[in-house]
Amino acid sequence: MRRERGYSLIELMVALAVVVLIIGTTLKALTDASNATQAVTLMADTQENLRAGLNYMVRDITQAGEGIPQGGITIPNTGGGTPTSAVARPGPTGIGNFPNTWVALPAIASGFQLGPTTSVSGQATDMITIMYADTSLVDASGHWLNEFPIFLAPTNGGATGCAAANPNPAPAGSIVTAGSTTTVTFDPTCISIGTTIQPGDLILLENNNSVSPDPSQTESDVSSTESTGHMALVVVSAVAGNAITFSAGDAFNLNASGQPAGTISQIQSPAGSRAYPTTTATRIWMVTYYINNANTQNPQLMRQVNLKPANAVGEAIENMQLFYDIMNAGTSPVTVTANQENPTYAQLAYIRDTYILLFARSENPYNLTHQYFRNNLETVVSIRGLDFYNEFQN
Repeated sequence: MRRERGYSLIELMVALAVVVLIIGTTLKALTDASNATQAVTLMADTQENLRAGLNYMVRDITQAGEGIPQGGITIPNTGGGTPTSAVARPGPTGIGNFPNTWVALPAIASGFQLGPTTSVSGQATDMITIMYADTSLVDASGHWLNEFPIFLAPTNGGATGCAAANPNPAPAGSIVTAGSTTTVTFDPTCISIGTTIQPGDLILLENNNSVSPDPSQTESDVSSTESTGHMALVVVSAVAGNAITFSAGDAFNLNASGQPAGTISQIQSPAGSRAYPTTTATRIWMVTYYINNANTQNPQLMRQVNLKPANAVGEAIENMQLFYDIMNAGTSPVTVTANQENPTYAQLAYIRDTYILLFARSENPYNLTHQYFRNNLETVVSIRGLDFYNEFQN
């Protein structure tokens, strides 16, 4: 009778050890690969959040000052020798108003350490508010909002309206003020606003395209092409057809503020008469960036347009710092003060470059160390809308 052959205990143990070794090595390789993949993904997500936020900021800051007066846009104030104002400032909850000594909003309003302190920043973060004219509001006929005045009497035998065949366009719009409400009605042949203008939008009304001098300039600093004109920044309360209405009680406190200077009354001729000379309307974007730390586990970079609800444009952004290069007006050749973190009000009109530093971490911790990956990006933006300065004085 033949004896059946089999494996001995030693052979079985050796085989089992080999199998365990192979499986352990394979699992180690898979774990290492998984950890490496996660690390690459976390770093890529961090970079993506930084670049997304930075791209938005660069786009807006590049346009700062485009289409608005060099000295900024006047706002309601008390007038007199030491005027004060009370205009709401966009930004984190509780930010309050723009400084009450400001009588004009500059193209760039710095916000040194006005943002919240995150768990790793160690100090309050910076914020920034940018203003520029909208150049995208074009109707189906190719007309833009401020291409023509709101109303203009026909000249040289021209006809009313802005038809292509009319060599001398004469808009037949109107501006009517009744009590604390002003209504601007546009000639539909000159601009059809449709649904492009919304309540909460900012509109700049200017007379004869005049420019308000920079309050920080001396008389010798002001170019001969600038003149003391009239402007009013107002907030759209309602839109009906081709008419927009500005009523009291807006969130900015710009409409019917009751102040004796910087209001819609000053663009009337004479002031307070409710009669308007030739006036143009321009939509203005006011864009603010700040860190929102409401969720301490996921601080976000926020982009807020006017005082409308802010949108997150970058996740896990832990800090933002801003520096500025400022041209020293009146110097010849022109000199620049570099890396100013907290410009004075007089310097804001002369900002020429903005340095942006964003600091971010990964949205999730790394499984291997249970720590977050961190990275930062830095860039400098040359501001297209503020790059001109007239060195040739009268």
